[in-house]
Amino acid sequence: MSDAKHSNGPNGAPSGTERQGQGSLGDHGRQIHHDVHALAAAVQDAADDLERYVTEQVHRRPYSTLGVAAGVGFVLGGGLRSRLTAVLLGAATRLAMALAARELAARLLPGASASVQNKSS
Repeated sequence: MSDAKHSNGPNGAPSGTERQGQGSLGDHGRQIHHDVHALAAAVQDAADDLERYVTEQVHRRPYSTLGVAAGVGFVLGGGLRSRLTAVLLGAATRLAMALAARELAARLLPGASASVQNKSS
């Protein structure tokens, strides 16, 4: 078992032939530096793509984009936990159910929708 690759030098340190396969600390530093620059370039490309997409959406659908931005800001601002949110969601749910019931009644009973519209006028 006197293989040169497994022999240790003084004080149990690896011999010169074993250190050659590991690479130096400088080599590792350069590799990390290269990887960081590659990652930074990829993040920059993704940010540029996102900016182009958002700009295009603002030009195509300005009101929808504004609504989405307001919704995201509301959620990130912690608005989902507020009492106002519970009240608004409750009112919106009741309104949606009333509209759905009216639509269902109009489909099931065609004459009923005309009488409902006459009463509301």
